[in-house]
Amino acid sequence: MSDTGLQNLDSAIHTFQRWLKDVHEKLGWEDRRKSYKAFSVVLHALRDRLTVAQSAHLSAQLPLIARGIYYDGFVPARMPSRERHLDQFLDHIRDGFDQAPGGQLIDAERLARAVFEVLNDHVSAGEIEDVRGELPTEIARIWPSPAANGGQRPQSR
Repeated sequence: MSDTGLQNLDSAIHTFQRWLKDVHEKLGWEDRRKSYKAFSVVLHALRDRLTVAQSAHLSAQLPLIARGIYYDGFVPARMPSRERHLDQFLDHIRDGFDQAPGGQLIDAERLARAVFEVLNDHVSAGEIEDVRGELPTEIARIWPSPAANGGQRPQSR
C-alpha cells in the first residue's frame, strides 16, 4: 500500500489498486499500465453516453482515484453523446487506447466487458441497472446484468 501519511488518501489509493487489479486479472495481461489505460478509456466511453446526472450518481460509487480518472476531460455540455451504436462506442475505446505492439488491434468489446464486470463487482446493483437502463440497447447488451454475478450484490434501492 502507498504511504502518503494521509490515511484517507492511502485508503483511496489502496481501493483503486484493488479495482485495477481486478481489471488486470480479468484481461489476463502482464502490463498493469495497459490495464489502467483500458479502465480509463472504457470509463470515458461510458461516461460520455450518460446524462450529467447519471454520471454524478455513478461517480459517487467510484473510488476517489477512479472518480478523478472518470472526470478527466469531462465536458458536461456535450453529454450525452449523440453516438448511440455499439460500433461507435467500441471505436471510442479503440481510439483512446494505444494499440498493441506490432499494430495488432485490441478487442474493445473485451475491454468494455472486463471493466463492466469490475463495476458490477463493486458498484451497487441498483446503480448498475440505472446506468444500463440509460445506455443505448446495443451497448447495454454487452454489459452483464449484476444478477449474472450470482446475485452477490443486493439491489440498492
